[in-house]
Amino acid sequence: MNAMTTTRRLLLLPALALALLGACGDDDGMGLPDAGPRLDGGPDGPVPFGIEVTVAPARSAYRIGQSVRLEVEVIDIDEEIIEGAEVVFSVEDDAAADMGEGVFELTTEGRIQFNACTVRAGPSGEEPLCDFAQIFVDAGAPNLEVTSPTPGAELGGGEATAIVVEGSVADTETSAGTLRVFVNGSTVELDEMGAFRTELPALFGINHIEVVASDGVTEDARVEMDVLWAEDYRPAMDSEGTRPEVTFGEGITLQLGQRFFDDGEPLDTMADPVRTEDLADIFELVLQNVDFRGFLPDPVIDNAPTLFLRITEVRTSDIDVVVDVVEGGAELFLRIGTLDADTVGNLEFEGTMLDLGGGLTASLSAFARLDVSKAGPEAPVEASVEELTIAIEDVEGRFRSAEANAILQLAEGLLRSTLEDQLRDAFGDSLLDAIPAVLADAIGSLDTALQDQTIPLETELFPPVTIQLDGRVASIDTRYRRWMRTPLQMTVSTDATPAWPESRGAADLVGVTDPLFETTPVQLGMKVALLNGLLHTLWNSGLLEIDATAILPEDLAGLVMGADLSGKLPPVIRPARGAETTDLVLALGQAELQLNALGADTRFGVTIEAGVTLDIVDGAIVLNVDEEPFIRTWIIESTEARPPINEEGLEGILRDQLWPELRGAVMDGLSLELPALEVGDLTGIAPELDGFALSFELARPLDVREDSAVADLAIVGTVPAGM
Repeated sequence: MNAMTTTRRLLLLPALALALLGACGDDDGMGLPDAGPRLDGGPDGPVPFGIEVTVAPARSAYRIGQSVRLEVEVIDIDEEIIEGAEVVFSVEDDAAADMGEGVFELTTEGRIQFNACTVRAGPSGEEPLCDFAQIFVDAGAPNLEVTSPTPGAELGGGEATAIVVEGSVADTETSAGTLRVFVNGSTVELDEMGAFRTELPALFGINHIEVVASDGVTEDARVEMDVLWAEDYRPAMDSEGTRPEVTFGEGITLQLGQRFFDDGEPLDTMADPVRTEDLADIFELVLQNVDFRGFLPDPVIDNAPTLFLRITEVRTSDIDVVVDVVEGGAELFLRIGTLDADTVGNLEFEGTMLDLGGGLTASLSAFARLDVSKAGPEAPVEASVEELTIAIEDVEGRFRSAEANAILQLAEGLLRSTLEDQLRDAFGDSLLDAIPAVLADAIGSLDTALQDQTIPLETELFPPVTIQLDGRVASIDTRYRRWMRTPLQMTVSTDATPAWPESRGAADLVGVTDPLFETTPVQLGMKVALLNGLLHTLWNSGLLEIDATAILPEDLAGLVMGADLSGKLPPVIRPARGAETTDLVLALGQAELQLNALGADTRFGVTIEAGVTLDIVDGAIVLNVDEEPFIRTWIIESTEARPPINEEGLEGILRDQLWPELRGAVMDGLSLELPALEVGDLTGIAPELDGFALSFELARPLDVREDSAVADLAIVGTVPAGM
């Protein structure tokens, strides 16, 4: 009952009282006047004293083409319903088609008024009783159009800091409610033509946009989409445009901090196995085990019969090594406090033959500057000793002949000067071999570790593809007593024909500050953009262009005539946001599934996101992707108002069938071996070091800082136990 009908019914009660008073006659109790109405209705039944009309079904709004029924209650003076009271129905302005018996089909949009009047006159005896009911008819949801951005757009770059959303909305009847537009839940202002414009904060990666238009009456109009936003994009094809290829000048950077060169702690020579913690330890280990006899002539002096000396054994101890990283290389300071040599020989002195058997003890020190450079990715690593100063601090004889020991102390004597020259030359040769080899081999191993690698990727669902990965040291940068950095130029490619040649390229996350810390011994920084380059290359190779009938469960096989999945945007890895607890998040946006089921063609939009944690396992950076993803689906367009498979049903299919395959492909395709450090074969100068090897140890869990995933590492050298 509407408000106007209620008011009318209440007005009938005082009218009834007046009628009764008028019927009382004069004081002598005479009966009703001859002209008064019969309140009981007489033989024609009760007189109608009230009427109420309602519309069924009761709704706040109706659609064109819908049928409604007018329901009427007519009451008598006692407010009892008059059964079978005759009523005449009408509609103003012919806004509905009269189907008979109070049924009308709605044909006109807007406010419609239905009238109902009794055939029999009311209490006045002259006019029938009438009532009306009004409803609102709408042709449907508002007409919403979003002109910018377009679904699957790659946005950002330049000075852009926001995502601009523009469009317009129209509705044929706006007086029944307030026409409003919401963008991601916030109301936006409409101009007099229904146009709107707003800006959303731009977040690196996939951004979901939902635009809703409401007239306050009918169901909302809705447009959803995913767009990609990045501060920059890396070109994603080779120079000829024939295959997917992305190059990063500094895809991976290995920083060797000052504590890698020398942490200030001496080598523990009593450990078993011996374990080196820095480069100084390696040099000390080499000097402890260097075969000096291999660098000394045999005999050392052969001026027989006047002077003959052979060294049969050499032992070193009290070794101290200091290594500093400097501009362009490193500086090495070392001292061998004790060098013991066993000797045989003789010396003729003033007609007497002196025995040089026994031995001698020396101490010596050295300074060396090592220059390390690389002119570019294609150039070799150059390492050389540019300065070498060796000082024999002292030499003492342990000869059996006291006279020979005394002669050795003569600074200008032939025995001392010749012996010092030979020791200096031998020590210099060992340094010239050991110092450049250890550091140059280590950096050279970085240069070759990731060159020309292949990663085959084969799954049952996705097209097979082989990733080519090529990493080369681009340069060698140093900062005095802080670090030496070796950025690796990384190129990712495949031999596939580009599936998305118009793409702007791989999304590049640009950091504001240096993600590497200067105080950490060894850090490895891997650009998040490198992971996105790998993902973009897979996507551009057609990985997400699949016949999706393979992912449908068996019970739907007979219902679905066709299912095609297309990823309109590349998968993107981004840093975690807000309350997200993983290191990174993998997002696949604006994937579109074209589904033909039971004759209905429906195009769905899909977003899939999952947390990613990074780890180092067996010398490789691996991505552990969450088993449970977040999945969002929406209908882009459909030939049916209610498609046979709805959003909820599609989410279940994607979660159970598509996601395990996609997760496995990502984890396999994005597993990257670390560029291992090697020092080459040390046995040529130190035979006892056979089996010495360097390995990475993860000091702390990987951390995502700025634009990089950063690993704090220790590079540990070990000699097999018992050696």
